[in-house]
Amino acid sequence: MAKRLCQAVALVIVLFAGLVTAVSGASPSETETITGKATETFVDELPMCEEDGPLYEITLDYNFVEHSTVSDTGQHFTFTNTGTFDAVALEAGQPDASGRFTQWGGFNQNPGGAVNGTFTFSARGKFEDGTRIIFHLTDHFNETATGASFFFTHCHD
Repeated sequence: MAKRLCQAVALVIVLFAGLVTAVSGASPSETETITGKATETFVDELPMCEEDGPLYEITLDYNFVEHSTVSDTGQHFTFTNTGTFDAVALEAGQPDASGRFTQWGGFNQNPGGAVNGTFTFSARGKFEDGTRIIFHLTDHFNETATGASFFFTHCHD
């Protein structure tokens, strides 16, 4: 029954989307999705809410999905990266670390000039001494068509 309900809801959404496009006379959306795997190595601090930690050489191995939809009625972009990290301390006496991470971002813009976006980053892992790493960051911004801007960051570890 749940499967049929989901199918019915999906059909209603598709029909409604077609009606909105027909009524508005907007050109069709251009949609693109890119998927893949990547490896990156760089020097940075480990993700923590406090600033100025020791430097690490960090290697990320991850899968990614990037999605965009562009039309006369606006633009929408999202990305997701998820994978593993290995962090080698560059300072003697600092422990190495490893674990998993997920990064997501979504951005929207409409013709009237309003723009918004949200970015999240989460990491879970351990230092070589067994100390756990649990980190989550959320950034959000919103700019209205009149130019008013709003922004917040929420971080916890």
